[in-house]
Amino acid sequence: NHPPLDVELSAFHEVVETTPAALEAPDLKIAQARELLENLLSARQHAQSHFEDAKALLHPIRSIPTELLAQIFRHCVVKSPNDEDPDALDPRAAPWLLSGVCRRWRYLTINSPQLWTQLSLDFDK
Repeated sequence: NHPPLDVELSAFHEVVETTPAALEAPDLKIAQARELLENLLSARQHAQSHFEDAKALLHPIRSIPTELLAQIFRHCVVKSPNDEDPDALDPRAAPWLLSGVCRRWRYLTINSPQLWTQLSLDFDK
């Protein structure tokens, strides 16, 4: 690297003096664009939240009659011939698991004595 020539020095000084002012306009536009982007992202997130809420409310599982849902729950706690008895205190198994899904399922699970008539406890755990 050689030092700049005298002819080049004046050009470099001019760049150093004028560039900060030239950067102000693009910087202002960038700041405005960032603010606009943040507002758009916020609006999108709000719309996405409403979309997800509406989808959840329209989900077909919500229209299943209570009696049918209770019957489905009873099948969840019946053990198949090849399975061992599940631990009745295991929160990862029915009916405990079913009662944690939503308020309706909790009410149905708690108020369905058929789900709680067969208890198997594993004292080796």
